[in-house]
Amino acid sequence: MQAPRERVRVLLIDDDRLARSLIESYLDESHSPMELVWKPTWDEGLAALLANDCDVCLLDYSLGDRSGLELLREASAKGARGPVVMLTSEQGREVYLEAARLGAVDYLVKGEFGAAVLERVLRYALERARTLQSLRESEERYQLAAHGSNDGIWDWAVDSETIFLSPRWRAIIGLEASAEGTLWSSWFTRVHPDDLQRLRDELDKHVKGELTQFENEHRLLHKDGTWRWVLARGTAVRGPDGRATRVAGSLTDVTQARSRDPLSGLPNRLLFLDRLERAFVRRRKSNSVFAVLFLDLDRFKLVNDSLGHDAGDELLVEVSRRLEKCVRGADTVARLGGDEFTFLLEDVQTAEGATRVARRILEALASPVPLRGREVYVSASIGIALLDQRYHRPEELVRDADAAMYRAKESGRGRYVIFDEAMHARAAEQLRMETELRRALEGDEFEVHYQPVLSMDGRVVKGFEALVRWRHAEGLRSPDKFIPMAEETGLVVQLDRLVLKAACTQVRRWHAAFPRTPPFFISVNASRKNLALGDWPEVVASVLEETGFPPALLCLELTEASISDNAAHVTDQLERLRAQGVQLVMDDFGTGYSSLGFLHHLPFTGLKVDRSFVSRLGDGPQALEMVTAIVSLARGLKLEVTAEGVETEAQRVELEKLRCELAQGYMFARPAPASAVELLLAKPQPS
Repeated sequence: MQAPRERVRVLLIDDDRLARSLIESYLDESHSPMELVWKPTWDEGLAALLANDCDVCLLDYSLGDRSGLELLREASAKGARGPVVMLTSEQGREVYLEAARLGAVDYLVKGEFGAAVLERVLRYALERARTLQSLRESEERYQLAAHGSNDGIWDWAVDSETIFLSPRWRAIIGLEASAEGTLWSSWFTRVHPDDLQRLRDELDKHVKGELTQFENEHRLLHKDGTWRWVLARGTAVRGPDGRATRVAGSLTDVTQARSRDPLSGLPNRLLFLDRLERAFVRRRKSNSVFAVLFLDLDRFKLVNDSLGHDAGDELLVEVSRRLEKCVRGADTVARLGGDEFTFLLEDVQTAEGATRVARRILEALASPVPLRGREVYVSASIGIALLDQRYHRPEELVRDADAAMYRAKESGRGRYVIFDEAMHARAAEQLRMETELRRALEGDEFEVHYQPVLSMDGRVVKGFEALVRWRHAEGLRSPDKFIPMAEETGLVVQLDRLVLKAACTQVRRWHAAFPRTPPFFISVNASRKNLALGDWPEVVASVLEETGFPPALLCLELTEASISDNAAHVTDQLERLRAQGVQLVMDDFGTGYSSLGFLHHLPFTGLKVDRSFVSRLGDGPQALEMVTAIVSLARGLKLEVTAEGVETEAQRVELEKLRCELAQGYMFARPAPASAVELLLAKPQPS
């Protein structure tokens, strides 16, 4: 239900009773509630107009021996601000122009208008009055801003190329207050090329009425040659037709806020890249040499997880102070975000100069940090990229320092690595591989192969493990050739879901074509990336519903690594999967340090003995004892055991003696496409 409209009070100053009756009848026909206040004399009308207790006034041109124009002139002189519409007995341009000069917003010729026209004119007069009031308030706000803040003021006449720029506006970019320039070029020629089109577009949209407010951040060229970030705000003043006639607003220098990290006070990514870009410019003029260091704290997440994010922030602040002391005044230390820092080392002539700073940084971080009653030790991995002729853009140098940092982490953390040609070739190969992976997903180049899982005597197929293959132009590629890159880029999420759906669909067909009791199960690997997203149970439920595959026949295989990143987060998902009836299998059991703990606390239904143990069966008693312990543990926990990688009869015999239920390996069958598996299933199998 709509709220009732506010009643509009209309003041009529007219000595003609007939006119009063006619106007009153017109207002009664109005779609909006209007109340008529009638004043028949010049003096009464003036007093009512000055009282400002009516919303709009209808003023007759002829009031006895005095005119409405005289009344309007006197009322305006005494401060009356309400909108006035003149009433005349005949059309006369001179009368209207004089009335408009005195402040009237419109005029009506008696006998030539009806209720609809009257309502429209009154509504227009009210809207115009509100617009003027808004403008007055806006002007007052800008005056306060001009005198009470550090903001610059600007005022643009839309129909011309002229613009007013206040002294403070000019001072923000280092110009004298009296500097020349009242054209748009005074502003727009100083805007950074990357920001100019967006500024023009947003201002144009506001002028056209597509944006209610104009607000834009961009860079302006300072007199000293640096770029200053500014925030421009503005509001358009519109005429009766809604067209913008002026846009006025403020300009705020936000360089400090945009260029500093609020936690550490160090330069942020924006300021770092700006200084690096300026270093490239100097290099072209003077052949100066510099280096970029990229630093990432090792295992910083452990501090956040164990002591909380506030403690993590305190640690970052302390680290920032130590890093600042490791460089010279001309160098730059920046925090990019999280636990990542970058350094711009000016005038570094050799690699030794950069490595000396890197060693100094590692030494500075070696001392424990007092943190909330504890001593916390922190280390870092550092990548170094030295400027040479192959670099043409700042981002390239940062990219390679980042790549070197990751190599430092892979090499054991707490060290530095200098980027070299081998890393460049590796990075190029990784980029090529990522591009090919994305195209392969789009082009449906991946296919699922199935490796049978059999009873230990090798006679009965119990189920299958789904293994993805890439049908590349150069030949069929196994997972070890592309899964690591898929993990690194996150494409494994899409790949996992593709395999899950394809495998459930295929084995469901085999249930119908090759009925068994019990039916075949299917094992599918679940990557740590999918578990990290948190929606894996919902994805699995959706696939099961879509394919009609029984949940109890789906086995999801998880490695210790996929669980250990965030055990609490993963535990919740595993419990939800078990609630659906899905089986959970610990893959590669025995290869990690936490496998036993996970078996006790997580809802696993089975485990796989890793091929590294199976392959050593027959090499001596130690290998046999290890497998014996794993199988005994599984039986004690009522877990189904599968041995993977069985390749010899001797291995099979030993596993059978240990009462290991299931096996898979090249001795029984290699992974094969669905068509080849169907040939195997078509053969008679013992019951």
